[in-house]
Amino acid sequence: MFRWAGAVYNGNYEADGEDRSCRGYRRRGEFTRVKKTSSIIMTAALVVGLLAGCSSGKEEGPAASSAQPSSSGAETTGETNAFGWVKPGQTTVIDFYQADRDNPDKVARDTVRLHDYLLANFNVDLKKTVYDVDPKERLNLMLASGEYPEVIAAMDDDTVDKWKAQGKIIDLTSYVDQYGQNIKKALGDKYKTYLDEEGKLWGLPRGWGYLPGPDFTAHIRLDWYEELGSPKIETPEDYYGVLKQMVAAHPTNAQGEKVYALSWNDQVNINNVMGIWGLKDGYKEDADHNLTHWLNTSEGLEAARFYNQVYRDGLLDPDLFINKFDDWKTKFTNERIIGHIGSWWQSWNAGHEIWRNTVADYQDDMRYVQIAIKAADAEAAYLSPKDARGWNYTVLTDKVKNPEAIIKFLDFTMSPMGTRLLGWGVPNEEDSLWNYEEDGKWSFNEAQKTALLDGTFDYEKADQLGGNRYWLVHGQGLLDDDNKSTAWYDQNFIEEDKWKKLMYDNTKDTIYDNTARRVVFSVDNPYTLVNQQIEDLVKNGFAQAVTRKTEDELVNTFNDLRDKANKLGLQDLEKYRTEEYKKQLAILNQ
Repeated sequence: MFRWAGAVYNGNYEADGEDRSCRGYRRRGEFTRVKKTSSIIMTAALVVGLLAGCSSGKEEGPAASSAQPSSSGAETTGETNAFGWVKPGQTTVIDFYQADRDNPDKVARDTVRLHDYLLANFNVDLKKTVYDVDPKERLNLMLASGEYPEVIAAMDDDTVDKWKAQGKIIDLTSYVDQYGQNIKKALGDKYKTYLDEEGKLWGLPRGWGYLPGPDFTAHIRLDWYEELGSPKIETPEDYYGVLKQMVAAHPTNAQGEKVYALSWNDQVNINNVMGIWGLKDGYKEDADHNLTHWLNTSEGLEAARFYNQVYRDGLLDPDLFINKFDDWKTKFTNERIIGHIGSWWQSWNAGHEIWRNTVADYQDDMRYVQIAIKAADAEAAYLSPKDARGWNYTVLTDKVKNPEAIIKFLDFTMSPMGTRLLGWGVPNEEDSLWNYEEDGKWSFNEAQKTALLDGTFDYEKADQLGGNRYWLVHGQGLLDDDNKSTAWYDQNFIEEDKWKKLMYDNTKDTIYDNTARRVVFSVDNPYTLVNQQIEDLVKNGFAQAVTRKTEDELVNTFNDLRDKANKLGLQDLEKYRTEEYKKQLAILNQ
């Protein structure tokens, strides 16, 4: 299954990154906010030493070619493969670092088969490097030392601006004009939004497109909910009332540990939670498109009041604001959390996907389902913001030797069939997810599809087919040749999947296009520091407010937090975001 990751889940778009703790769409899934790191200044010797210390992150694949790319990218063998790809005469080497924190060993394992397939059938040698370190810091080290590859994937807006200013990445406009037919077709009217003020293109988007699926939802444990007769749930108050009854019926787990109505983990975004109270990405929008941060709204106070009530009743996980995902997952798997408001896949990954293999008398309704809840006074619940422009970018650095050949291959991956190949992995083998003949003729592997639908699908083995492991530029929305399939393999059968269809049906009104709200807090943006200071203040202040022992203390803490944030410049930030929002609306509506 997939997350999604979500469209972009980081509502503020200051940083992008793929969460790889789970599978499929979840890999895009909820983009966690990464704090801006200041530029790292150090001696050349220290930089080189640090770089050398992480050299084990390189993965070239067992069949990696040592051939150098041609100087022009124009020579071909004349041999055309089943995908219509004309093989280059010399191997096209795409040596890239993906700026996502990841496990090099797992990446190496999961890329072997697709690497070999692409090398044999396309004469394209993909060499992916990842490190299990903070990607921002790693990019800073690369920039300071001058040691970086020809291609970098997953570079966010701020970092693109930084590398562009130092002349370390190249303008792609002319290459896309000449070799990017699929790129321009796929991006359509949005192509112009990626150009700078001079009409230049500095990076190709990753994860662009609109997938009409939920990212962030309310969850409830189904079997225990059914024990109560499945009472009607519409509002947060309804939801909590049912959760309280469920805790009363199941106060402890099998080990005698206390059970809680709600919890939280480090991947939960406050701005998403505010959607239940009718706010979009943490901001209230009036008829003239003016934006007000939730801290300056009555809805924000009501959200804090809701969580505080759960806390004062002793039914809120006391570790909610310090839970790392893995710790939270353990607590969840051990049946200590009955409800959840967070990314849709989390309760599946921590719940029935484990229980069905570990519980002797497991029944299919021992799972969590996703539901929609909305504050009584809210127009709608806006839980899943979608940024169709994508997560981040793939850039070509000033070290690139053969940009023409690289853009040609990236252009192929932007085509519907290229997206399928890079999204679903190696075809035509017994365990493949799909089969491909030629001339656009393809089909799903029925055995794998059946396994997915009946709950026996082996995600770990499927990962080794390489699907989405070389996600350099392809999109995540519906493919335009059939308008129903997508790069996320397990999101291709919604109508045939009982539980996913239920989720889609329950949450269809909570999804919205948030593309125009994108804001880039670059190094030279005067609001960048203010924004970061306010984010830090709000994150800590919300936790303090929620865990107050009385309602009066909650209100006082909330008001104090609001006043401090406004003194730091929150209202000025609101005006800035409003101005940028209106500019983007004007561009997108041209």
